[in-house]
Amino acid sequence: MLQTEPTRQAQKWSYSFHRELIGKALSSPGIRSNKKTHINCGSSARMAGNVCANVDRIRRQGRWNNTTINGAYLTNLPR
Repeated sequence: MLQTEPTRQAQKWSYSFHRELIGKALSSPGIRSNKKTHINCGSSARMAGNVCANVDRIRRQGRWNNTTINGAYLTNLPR
């Protein structure tokens, strides 16, 4: 009979706990950043843009308005 690991239940992290863990992960190798919980938002939006993902879909996924996504996240030249 095949044994499996017990099922783990997902735990909801508080914002402060998430921020603290990301801060520790960044400070360990000496990375300093004002952004902790949103550090990957810009790069993920740019990566999606680089593979020609639809800008409206990227905007909806990140729940950004047009000004925010164009000014902060999709900073490369128009396609």
